[in-house]
Amino acid sequence: MKLLLHIFFLISAVCSQALAQTDHVYVPLEYGLYFGGNKAGYFEGVQLENGSFQYVFDYNDRGRGPHLTELIKLNENRLPQRLSINGHNYLKDTVSEVFILQNGIASWNSTSENGSSPEVGEAFYVGVDGTFGETELLVRKMLGTVDHSVSLYPSGKLSITEVDDITIEDTLDLKLIELVGYSFSPFYLWFDQNNRLFAAPSTWLSLIRNGYEEFTEQLLLIQTEKEKRYYTKTASELTETPSGRVVISHVNIFNVESGMLDRDRHVVIHGNLIEDILAGNEALPDDAELIDGRGKTLLPGLFDMHTHLDRSQGILNLAAGVTSVRDLANSFDLPEIRDEFNENTVLGPRILIMSGFIDQAGPYAGPIGKIISSLQEGLDAIGFYKERGYDQIKLYSSIDPAWVRPLAQKAHRLGLRVCGHIPAHMLAAEAVADGYDEIQHINMIALNFMSDTIDTRTPLRFSMIGEEAHTIDVHDTAFISFVNLLKNKNIVVDPTVSIFEGMLTTKPGEPDPQFAAILDRLPIQIKRAFFTGGLPIAEGKEWQYKKSFDKLLEMIKALYDSGVVIVPGTDAMPGFSLHKELENYVRAGIPPEEVLKMATIISARVTGHEDDLGSIEKGKLADVILVDGDPVQNISDIRRVELTIKDGNLYRSKDLYEAIGVKHFK
Repeated sequence: MKLLLHIFFLISAVCSQALAQTDHVYVPLEYGLYFGGNKAGYFEGVQLENGSFQYVFDYNDRGRGPHLTELIKLNENRLPQRLSINGHNYLKDTVSEVFILQNGIASWNSTSENGSSPEVGEAFYVGVDGTFGETELLVRKMLGTVDHSVSLYPSGKLSITEVDDITIEDTLDLKLIELVGYSFSPFYLWFDQNNRLFAAPSTWLSLIRNGYEEFTEQLLLIQTEKEKRYYTKTASELTETPSGRVVISHVNIFNVESGMLDRDRHVVIHGNLIEDILAGNEALPDDAELIDGRGKTLLPGLFDMHTHLDRSQGILNLAAGVTSVRDLANSFDLPEIRDEFNENTVLGPRILIMSGFIDQAGPYAGPIGKIISSLQEGLDAIGFYKERGYDQIKLYSSIDPAWVRPLAQKAHRLGLRVCGHIPAHMLAAEAVADGYDEIQHINMIALNFMSDTIDTRTPLRFSMIGEEAHTIDVHDTAFISFVNLLKNKNIVVDPTVSIFEGMLTTKPGEPDPQFAAILDRLPIQIKRAFFTGGLPIAEGKEWQYKKSFDKLLEMIKALYDSGVVIVPGTDAMPGFSLHKELENYVRAGIPPEEVLKMATIISARVTGHEDDLGSIEKGKLADVILVDGDPVQNISDIRRVELTIKDGNLYRSKDLYEAIGVKHFK
């Protein structure tokens, strides 16, 4: 989520500078920001008397969200001469960013980076925490160039690849602009005929000019169809569908029962099934395509059990060996995305479980799904999700604790599991007693040992972990009793512990440890997002927050030792974040082979798919990954995925990464 929001900020930054490239009077415009139709903030821009542009960007997301003021002065070439951004970022930490182009030198300084460069022809600075104003100006600059592109500071290049003229309801003439070079895949913005930003709709946070809110859904539908054409085309280019049998020869197979490697095997795949497993000295089938597995490990495809997927994330998952996922809250078009991924028309993992999101209306309500104002509306929402093929219900932080039991009872009667955040002013033990089948996020377990007066609808559910989690004693009778409750009730825990490492242990300018190992492989604008730091931490308390993160790892080990079912999930940038989650479980003291079981057969069992997924056995679906190394001995070798096979189709990681601007591990 952090990455997606950062990209949203960056896109917004690119747009504002384009406003100055016209000789026409710059008309102040105001925009609304919306989560699922509910207004969450605003964006506005004005040209000052000195010719500079001022933009204000503000929204609230469950107590988080930025408030930024950006000032931009353009030179005669419509490029930033001076830019400043001040305010606070999504996690409420201070933002102070400046760019200056002077005497042939471009220099930039912020809380997360400091650099300079000789002036590079016509290059445009993109702020780490930029607003939509910057984005507009950048797009307008590109529209005025011959090739519709411009170089970027600190580095990189952004291009407009397509401009579609579209008329809405016969009167509103707009342009749908496709941009490439800023993220992993194209992103889209709507401009009017005066080349002014009009809208940036999405299934999560949408921006649209005031007075035109009624068109948001229509614009999103048109934009989505264009996106789908891109992703369908990409799938056809990057999918290898064998015409006959495929044999991965002389490979070591991870055995999910023993936790050891079955050495020197031939794995025969025919269609979308594992047809046979042969000893290394047995004859191979005639006319089979051979893939040399010597010195490598074949594992079942990995599961990510905490995702919020969209089409753009499919490649990242497959390239990293993730072939199955569980979606834990999304827009109402999730069933369509599931079908596209599961039928391989769009690149992505199998979506095995869809969770219907329910929260109670209020200032901290979740950004998507069903937002309810009464218990009856909640009961109706459960029926809504059941009718649409959802598998479980996710309750969120604003739900009235008194509603949990009747909501869980309704879900269980319909055959749906119940999971989610622990509602504010309720403890995890109470939620379990009232019907929860799972608990998401390890902080929700830590909060069980703090006061139920903490308003966990707010960012206190993060900051109080840093303040107090280090005091939890996993050997105390209260902790042991709670863990036994989880064990006895077969409660599944989805820790997503790695997202808390960045929150609790990093300052601006330091790499997010969740992605530190792969930052040099990422496109520069994505890489910059991972140096912005975590929660604002008072000076002198850094050690306390780091010890609290260590305590979260200790809690996970205690859960494992007690036999509580743990499934690895991420809630972060796909693929790479799952690798880090597995590494952190090993860091907590869980043996690598047990961690690999969690990411394969145990997750398959929790999703109800252990009969066809989760292990490499004759007759199971051909979802396997070939790793250059031995993650049983070194869990970090799980990062070295060479080949992903999903549903019998071959996906080569190097090609997948190359398609989205990411360097392969080699």
